[in-house]
Amino acid sequence: MIAEHVEIRVREGCAGDLESGFDEIRALLLAAPGCSDAALAASVDRQDTYLLTARWERLEDHTETFAGSASGARVRQVLEPLCAEMPRVTHYRC
Repeated sequence: MIAEHVEIRVREGCAGDLESGFDEIRALLLAAPGCSDAALAASVDRQDTYLLTARWERLEDHTETFAGSASGARVRQVLEPLCAEMPRVTHYRC
């Protein structure tokens, strides 16, 4: 099992857009082969910072299959205009 952690810093005033858009992102992730969970948490000590977490069966389910899919492209399309900088993605074995 792989835990994907994505630290997202949104542009000022875009936090609500990320939170409301996460329903679509979560649905796309959970429909992807190998993804079993997805959640979004707001930082309590860093304004406009969020942690998106997803659980994948294999690293390749995220980095190859999902990343190269239409669903992966749609997630990027939703996220990119909201981000103040490139999200930081880290994968963990769990």
